[in-house]
Amino acid sequence: MKIVSPAPASTFQVTADSVWPAISFAIEGELPYGQQLTWSWQIQWRKFSKKGTVVTATNSWDAREALQGLGGALTVSVSGPGGKASISVHIAGTNPEAADILAYLATRPESAGFEKILQHETQMSHFDAKGQPRASFDSGFGMCQLTNPAPSFEQCWNWKLNVDAGLALYAAKRAAATRYLSQNGRSFTPDQLIRETIARWNGGAYHVWSSAQKAWIRNPAVLCDSKTGNIGWDLTHPDNRGKSEAALHQRDAEKYRHAPGANDCWGYFGICYADRLLS
Repeated sequence: MKIVSPAPASTFQVTADSVWPAISFAIEGELPYGQQLTWSWQIQWRKFSKKGTVVTATNSWDAREALQGLGGALTVSVSGPGGKASISVHIAGTNPEAADILAYLATRPESAGFEKILQHETQMSHFDAKGQPRASFDSGFGMCQLTNPAPSFEQCWNWKLNVDAGLALYAAKRAAATRYLSQNGRSFTPDQLIRETIARWNGGAYHVWSSAQKAWIRNPAVLCDSKTGNIGWDLTHPDNRGKSEAALHQRDAEKYRHAPGANDCWGYFGICYADRLLS
């Protein structure tokens, strides 16, 4: 038995609008009447993997339906009355245009400010130069760099599903921000809500209540390193107290290549993340 199409190691491209291509596998010759072929497939990308089996009464099988939302290295094996054969191909993605992403966000409720997160995280790109979903060192995947909760295989490969999952997380952060800012009947502005929400996307609250001003204010205890995206210092820490940003940066910048340890005096702050995005 011989698989005559597609060619081994072929690459099939998902469109920028997240439409999966037809991928037709066919063996040489016609299948005798009454006979069947069993197609077994497995697709893998990083830690993600799925597999399945399909039976056909013809000499071909289109894998598009089975592979919706999936990409990476695909191996297909076929068995039947003429023996067995296998082949491996690849599925790669295509980045959408920024205008198309903004248009998609416009169809989603409560998405104000989310485009700033997408721009900061990935410059509104979902795939790298090889057509693979963007991945960070801490297992953040896709346009939204989804990390926790961990994304599904499909959310890694379909940028629209990735954005939908990001918006669901954004909504949860906004709800937490609303509860926090409205505690004890306190009022807040739309800008404060966006800042509090974006800070919590990255971790931690943005505002503290000022009894003197009777208003929410940016937490004055956090000093941000303006040369980075979300790194800063807690000025209440004894080793940071009274020092300037320049002095703290000179002291700690060499350590930024790794996550802060228990003995480090710098850290990741949602406040710094929000300041950078909204500056």
